[in-house]
Amino acid sequence: MSIHRKNRALPKEGGFLEVLKIALPLILSSSCHALNMFVDRLMLAKYSQEAVSAAFTSGLTNFTLSCILVGTIGYVGTFVAQYEGAGHRERIGAAVWQGIWLSLAGGVLFGTGIWWAEPLFQLFGHDPAVTQQEIQYFQVLSAGIVVLFLNSVLPSFWTGRGKTSFVLVISAVITLCNIPFNYLLIFGRCGLPEMGILGAAWGTILAEVVGIAIYCGFFFAPSARRHYRTDCWKLEPQLMKRLLRYGFPNGANLALDLLAFNIFSVVLGCYGVSVHEASSITFGINNIAFCPVLGVSTTASILVGQAIGAENVPLARKSVRNCLLLVCLYNVLMMLLFTVFQDLVLLPFVRPHDPGQVEALRISGIMLYFIAGYLLFDGFNLVLSNALRGAGDTQFTMYTMMVVGMTCFALPSVLLYKLGLPWWTLWISMIGDIILLATVFALRYRQGKWTRMRVIEMGAAQE
Repeated sequence: MSIHRKNRALPKEGGFLEVLKIALPLILSSSCHALNMFVDRLMLAKYSQEAVSAAFTSGLTNFTLSCILVGTIGYVGTFVAQYEGAGHRERIGAAVWQGIWLSLAGGVLFGTGIWWAEPLFQLFGHDPAVTQQEIQYFQVLSAGIVVLFLNSVLPSFWTGRGKTSFVLVISAVITLCNIPFNYLLIFGRCGLPEMGILGAAWGTILAEVVGIAIYCGFFFAPSARRHYRTDCWKLEPQLMKRLLRYGFPNGANLALDLLAFNIFSVVLGCYGVSVHEASSITFGINNIAFCPVLGVSTTASILVGQAIGAENVPLARKSVRNCLLLVCLYNVLMMLLFTVFQDLVLLPFVRPHDPGQVEALRISGIMLYFIAGYLLFDGFNLVLSNALRGAGDTQFTMYTMMVVGMTCFALPSVLLYKLGLPWWTLWISMIGDIILLATVFALRYRQGKWTRMRVIEMGAAQE
């Protein structure tokens, strides 16, 4: 059987419509996640200034510390894509199981955060009322961290095969559970206790548990066991080694990216409660732009992985071009939204009886202009870096983030604050970092080394 016949499910032309068919469910799925965070921030903003400020820093810190594993197990999707492209579907179940085992081990390791949360957040030097809530939020997220890990690996079984519509349905279910769960637990409705920021954490975890239950039901279904061997639950040392070899740099890249951003956000919090609240509101809004672009960049990774598995480089290149076009069109709309219609965007966050919030909203408006300034470059950055990772070029992306992210973003943020410069100078540093990253990844992509890479066993595309 030829490689062409093995890969009928691949988009044969790599055209815009074919890319959109896979990307649209991922865009909507990512938008569900963005909606979750937006509504969480909105509810906490209505609850108290301290709660919304604490949720931003604490949630970001929790994810930053755990994302090295999130990125590693999330790379299972590339294995699934390349096995699918090579026509070796019987290896897909085993690949997913390696990620499941890593998720369970990570749940034990990172769950220890309930004990070291307090000394960690005491180091940040934030307002004492905010710090206390940061600790509480982090402890609950740590207790349920295994849920995050499993929700990172299980969808790979579908996304790697291009079956993104199913993931969209589950994401929508999680959102439909998350919003009422958070409302009931934050404000204490229907006889439940008023838990404030703790309610936001528990509501999110419970909603994701619902998603995991549905994923497991279909993953262990008879048809999945028959076609993809999802009952191959044993630990495979060689396969695990390959996952760690390529997945760990992917996780480290994500960790370094978020570490730089987390340092940036922590330093912003040191400029006072108003700037801290403005940051939380602004980045909650920014998810409207970021998460859909993340969905398109994931599509680039999937299509490149499938094409590399099938040894069809022209298809990979054409798919990436169309992903870039889709990102550009979307980000132009977001630029208009964040500049021309920003009053409408900020309106839901207004607390009518809190005059002290006026300054925070004014600062948020300025921050939205900065976001509009880097959106296009960030879109190129995400698509091209994910395309490289989809082929297996994870070490380069890791080292790039290590050098550029730390020296041009994280360290300058600390230095600018120590020099007593205003908060907006940190945003100028971030824009420079994003432009430089986009340039480096574009040059690496044009170089073409990624076209000769693969993460699955050599010869997997052969008869």
